[in-house]
Amino acid sequence: MTQKDKAYKIIHKTISQPVNHSEPDGTKFTQHIDILIPEDVPVDAPVFFHLGNEQQLDEDKLILLYDAYGKRNDIVYLHAEHRGYGQSLTLDKDQSIPSYVRIDQTLADYHHVIQALKEEYTGPWMGAGYSYGGGLVINFASEYPDDVNAILSSSGVVDWPFIMDTYDHQMRINFSEKLYQGFVKHINNLEPKELFDENWLNREFLIAYCHGLAQREELKRVQKSIENLITTLPTEELLERLHQIDNELAEGEGWQYATSNGKLTLTREEALTAKYTWRVWRYQQWLETGIFEVSEKPNGVFTRTYKDFIEEGIALFGEEPPSAKNPEWSPRSMVQNLKVPLVYVCGGMDPWRGLCLEPDYNIKNGQYFYYPEGRHCPEKDKLRRGREVMDCLLNFAQK
Repeated sequence: MTQKDKAYKIIHKTISQPVNHSEPDGTKFTQHIDILIPEDVPVDAPVFFHLGNEQQLDEDKLILLYDAYGKRNDIVYLHAEHRGYGQSLTLDKDQSIPSYVRIDQTLADYHHVIQALKEEYTGPWMGAGYSYGGGLVINFASEYPDDVNAILSSSGVVDWPFIMDTYDHQMRINFSEKLYQGFVKHINNLEPKELFDENWLNREFLIAYCHGLAQREELKRVQKSIENLITTLPTEELLERLHQIDNELAEGEGWQYATSNGKLTLTREEALTAKYTWRVWRYQQWLETGIFEVSEKPNGVFTRTYKDFIEEGIALFGEEPPSAKNPEWSPRSMVQNLKVPLVYVCGGMDPWRGLCLEPDYNIKNGQYFYYPEGRHCPEKDKLRRGREVMDCLLNFAQK
């Protein structure tokens, strides 16, 4: 597929991956990969490899990365889906408990991708990850240091406790008091009578709106209009209006978040629609990552407790969350021992920044870009930022 102005071509590939890399001759699944090759790109051009995270990847998302970093014609851009997301699923008809979705196996997938493609794309490889993927790419470089010449971790979450209140702390700063308390009022009106009932789902829907407004820089322009709706409409009318906005502007993404989190079962056919991505992420939270949100102070947006998340985990996946009792995943502990340069990006208004490397963190081998006004993955929102981050990453990769 080629853009109208012929600036690049996109190739879609698949790679057969073992479900369990310790059993390479065992059951396989198909991992999906897109590669954007600019016109006249050198044969030994650097490769920008985005390690997919908790979302479906497609050509449009790869084009967004190409655009964000300056539409450079001297780089090959590549992304590979994370197992369990998008079209990169096992053949199991029942995906309700996707036990194959584990961090160590995911990293082994990416190692296999690089080994399979390095002979064709011979330039230096730059690994990149965003948010959860920002933690993944640090873990990847720690585990497979010979695969990449430099890495980019954008809003990379490096601390993964079972519950956390840091998101709520920054959200209170990003929102006006009027907007924050408006959400609190409506969420209090939606107290569930039982797990996953209509009130539970609508509460999750409002939380999805909180997430979008708090961390997406481009939504700052609509915050005032949402505030007017939140503070003037009764809860039932508010939900009707927000559903309309969600359908018109976000293709129902907010409601998909809500229904995914309360879905007791998932078929492969349903998973392939990519409408239930957040259910797979909920499984990862239950199994390995945690980071369930609680409020910093009483009477906050997040009304659930540690006990609530335990009960939800049992209802969804049959037992207490292993992430509540196992040692937490800690990309932070790997940073200082990395053998490859790390370019780290963080925004001062990002609700995830309380779980990121601090602005004064001393990266021994690499560089920290801190944008005080930026939100989540801030270099993708402004071209000036994207260009300077990519220039730095390339400089490290080509040394």
